[in-house]
Amino acid sequence: MTLLERRLLAASLLFGILTLSVLAGRPTLAAPSTPDVSGAFYGSNESYVASGTADWPQASGNWCAVASIEAVANYTFQVQGGQSYFPFHSGGQQQIANDLNSSAAVSQWGTPPWNGVGPGFAADIAQDFGTDPRSIAWGVLYESAAGLPMHAHHPGYIFPRTQDSTYTYHTVIYHQSLSQTNLAVAGMARTLVRYGQPIIVTIAHGLHTVVVSGVYASSNPNTSFPADVNAVNVWDPGVGSPGGGYQSAREVTWSGYTFNTSASQWGSLYSANGNFDPDPKVGIYVPNPTYPQHWIGYRVDIEPDAQVGVSWDLALDENGSVMMHP
Repeated sequence: MTLLERRLLAASLLFGILTLSVLAGRPTLAAPSTPDVSGAFYGSNESYVASGTADWPQASGNWCAVASIEAVANYTFQVQGGQSYFPFHSGGQQQIANDLNSSAAVSQWGTPPWNGVGPGFAADIAQDFGTDPRSIAWGVLYESAAGLPMHAHHPGYIFPRTQDSTYTYHTVIYHQSLSQTNLAVAGMARTLVRYGQPIIVTIAHGLHTVVVSGVYASSNPNTSFPADVNAVNVWDPGVGSPGGGYQSAREVTWSGYTFNTSASQWGSLYSANGNFDPDPKVGIYVPNPTYPQHWIGYRVDIEPDAQVGVSWDLALDENGSVMMHP
């Protein structure tokens, strides 16, 4: 049994979401038919997202976030140079995985020791099977057009047109209750409008990572917060891989209700998943008696923002405030 299969088995025992019939790989959970969306589309250029996923599906069982980083990073270059202007083609995921294991990727607090499950990458601050939210935030910044000043040119990269970086990336933790998913989705939608680029979202209680390219809403999510989000466009890097994805096609338009309530989307909170997705083990976000959890118990995504002077190691809350404790 592979590590991915053991991860899925543990999740099935804990949550009842997966069954013994899917032990050969991650199940493909059939998405509903495309809903009758209402309202206007707000978000990124879907054609750019589609072409920027040229290296999909994810190349390894625990590389869903690696592939998601690739798609968003490619998008940031396309915005500057057009649909065909992006660095990560075939083999791009391997380059990103190498970067996540480089010394540059290690947080200011170091990398936790191996415990038999993780960390999956040197960039992690948790003993995670794959990437944790901190490593995703570092990875998407480092690989994006905004992060090029962080490192020297290496083969395969396309340099963007000269410009100042006006945005960065951080982990965002939405602390609203399970019944207030609409507020978390509205916050994500607001960022989609402000920055016009896709967002990396941890779904299925933290077990998987996808890219959200846009929403349909009754009003502008940025100027009329919280807008009534009617539907969400989700890109799943697992679709087409041996393990499968969490939806029926690479891109699916989920109804807002389904995205908000389905345990395979944002209807479930980040969980340890049998210790495959634990909370941080090093740094200021290690849980303590006063603050017993960090990512676990909340909704988590990785968003662009304007706080370029704030370390990518630090997380933001739903109000955009820097979190200095779990």
